Parts: sequence; C-alpha cells; structure tokens
Amino acid sequence: MTVEELYEAIGGDYAEALKRLPTEALVARFVVKFLDDPSCADVVSSWRAGDEAGAFEAAHKAKGVCANLSLTALADLTSRICEALRPGNDELRASTDVDGLVNLLEERHRAANRAISAYAKAAE
Repeated sequence: MTVEELYEAIGGDYAEALKRLPTEALVARFVVKFLDDPSCADVVSSWRAGDEAGAFEAAHKAKGVCANLSLTALADLTSRICEALRPGNDELRASTDVDGLVNLLEERHRAANRAISAYAKAAE
C-alpha cells in the first residue's frame, strides 16, 4: 500500500497533505506519528467521563492535528464535536447528537489507526 492509498482508505486528502509536507516521505513519516497522538481518544474518554470541557479541549487539539495532516474525515468530525461543545454554543450543542458524533469518531479513529499501523508494518 502506498501512502496515497492509505490516505484514500482513511478519508484523507493526500494532495492537500503534500501541500503541507512536500514529499511523500514526510507525509508518511508524520501520518505514522499520528498513532502516538492521544487527542482523538481523549475526546472519547473525556466525553464518556462527563467532562465536556475536557472533551472540547481534546476535540480542539484533535481538529488541529487531523487538519494539519489532511485527515479530512477525522478533522471534520472533530470540528463538529468541537463547535458543539464550544462554550457559548448552547443552541448548537442542544441540536447536535454529540454522543453519536463521539461514537463515530471512536469508530473512524480506530479504523484509521488500524490502517496506519498496517501501513507502517508493511513499510518496515
């Protein structure tokens, strides 16, 4: 699997990633480092612990990490969670199924991590 195929499999935008990290080797290096980033998992654990402020902070961090790596599917999800939990967004919060978004984030994050792990293992 190429890094471009990996991006396609996990809902990323490889062309956009290349604009930020101008070589395939750099994109590959940093997408593998995503495995060590706890922010998506922190969104899930904070939300499930009833810590909305912690879930907001984790979602804000995850949104930035995912956007910088052009992991667009995860960036979109974390952005929606972040905005729903942003202090002062009470109307949006009330109309958003945060539980559903968090569950979807957990599912897609695990799938992305599995794909990235398989890519990293094959590249060794």
